[in-house]
Order: sequence, then C-alpha cells, then structure tokens
Amino acid sequence: MLKKTPTFLSLGVWMLAFAGLVGCGGDEGNGGSGNNGPDDVDVPAGSTAFVAVINPVANTGHTTGTPAVTGDERDLIPVDAFPGSADTSESGIAVVGTGVGEVDVRIGDALLKHTVLAEGDVYDAPLGFDGANAETYPNTPIRYPVGANSGGFFFGPADILADVEAKLGVDDAVVVLRGGTYTGNLTITGKGVLLFGENFLENAVVINGSVTVNGEAVRLRGLTITGDLASKGNNFGISFSRVFGNTSITGNAGAFVRNVFCGTTVVPSSNATLLDNFGVEPIVTPPMGTCD
Repeated sequence: MLKKTPTFLSLGVWMLAFAGLVGCGGDEGNGGSGNNGPDDVDVPAGSTAFVAVINPVANTGHTTGTPAVTGDERDLIPVDAFPGSADTSESGIAVVGTGVGEVDVRIGDALLKHTVLAEGDVYDAPLGFDGANAETYPNTPIRYPVGANSGGFFFGPADILADVEAKLGVDDAVVVLRGGTYTGNLTITGKGVLLFGENFLENAVVINGSVTVNGEAVRLRGLTITGDLASKGNNFGISFSRVFGNTSITGNAGAFVRNVFCGTTVVPSSNATLLDNFGVEPIVTPPMGTCD
C-alpha cells in the first residue's frame, strides 16, 4: 500500500482544491477555446472536463492497486489538454476543459492518452506522476455523463424534494442538482444512479439532511451533506464531497476520492479505491474549518 505523509491545508487552500472543478478554462490551451473563457473558474454540468488528482495519498483500505508510476510532487505542475485548456495543479488538483474523442493530456513532461465519450462528460483521474511519466490508478478515470444530451434530470433548490427522490429511484438515472440548499433527507433506491452536485466552488450544493443509499452501484459527487451518509449496496462511490455527520458504507468495492468525512467513518476495505480522503487513515484530521 502506498503511504505518504499527509499534507494539512488551510481552509482557503483546501476549498480551492476541494472544489474539484476550479480552474477549468483558466488558461486557453493548445487548439482549445479555453472552455467557458479565461475568467471562468467554476464548471457547471455540461462542461467537458478532466480532473487530474496528482499523486494522491492512498488511504488505509485502498486495495485496488497503484500505478507503476508514482511520485511525491503535487503542486505547480502544468496540465494541458489538446484539444482543450490548461491549468496548474494546486494541492494535487488540476482541471482542464477538453474536446470530445481522443484527447492528449500533458502532465508536466508526461503524455497521457484520454478518451472522452460524450460532450459534457466529467472525468476524475487520480494518477501517479514522477516528473517524466504519468499513469492513472486502476479502475479510473471515473466518468460522470452529465452533459445535456446524456439524459440527465436537472433540479434546483426550489424544486420539491419528493420529485428529486422519485428520480433517484429510477435505475441508471443521472440526477444533477443546481447550486443551493436542499432541505430534507434523501433515499436513493435505484441501481446505477448518479447524483451530481453542480458548481463545486465553495461546496455549492448542500443537502441539509441525511442521505441513505439502498441501491447498488450508486455514485455521488460534489455534495455537502449536513447529516449522515449510509449505504449498504456494493460498488457505492463518492468523490469531492463533504459529510458532516457519520458515514457508514458497508457494501464492498467502490471508489472514494477527495472527500472530507467529519464524523465516525466506516468505508469498504474489499476491492475499494480510497484516495485523498480526509477522516480516513492516514489523513485522520480534516483541514481546519472544513467541518465547522
């Protein structure tokens, strides 16, 4: 198992990194339009993006392997997509807009081949980087098909929560939440459901309640959950999210990337990808201010 000394970040730096899609389109890359322009620092659903998580810390329980290429460098690494945009990593995160189809992603001097299946896809790509070569972790990148043509259901905080929950009972549903606070508990009963929080900057989507997952192969991304999180199904996953209450994931497998778990936390140890999660050994202490 890969072991590294954890880096503890100030709240301001962590929020930029935790946002996940900060910086996409910040620079115009080779052959690209810079996504939404040089002043755009947050990416709503519908923007096509590659999220590089460079040399992440492997949490205790990570059992799906590591790439042959690893390193310790995480900051100030240039990442450039062709076609697409460019960014420079901060706290291990760099985000670039991309085109659709075959995309070349340069991480420093390394070249990584990447395939984008549809416009509006977002990919989380934990990867090892040694200065000359780069390689993604097994079972990644993780794809989120949240483009306008991918058949997702879009909701805002003014919508009735029961309507949101009804869609979360549909197998293979993609549910996108616009920025804002959603008050009440959510239960996800469908299989293969994706619940995606839009506009990750400063944790824009807040579930003011608890989330219970009863279906298999459910994924969450970009959420702040003020209550508890519980899942019994296999292949559950969560990324770039924050849980203030307790977390109990009792199924097997799944992927957990760049989360903050504030309360008592139980995560899988069988066939699980666990990378850069605060609140899980060896990074037991969340960044200052993130659980207040």
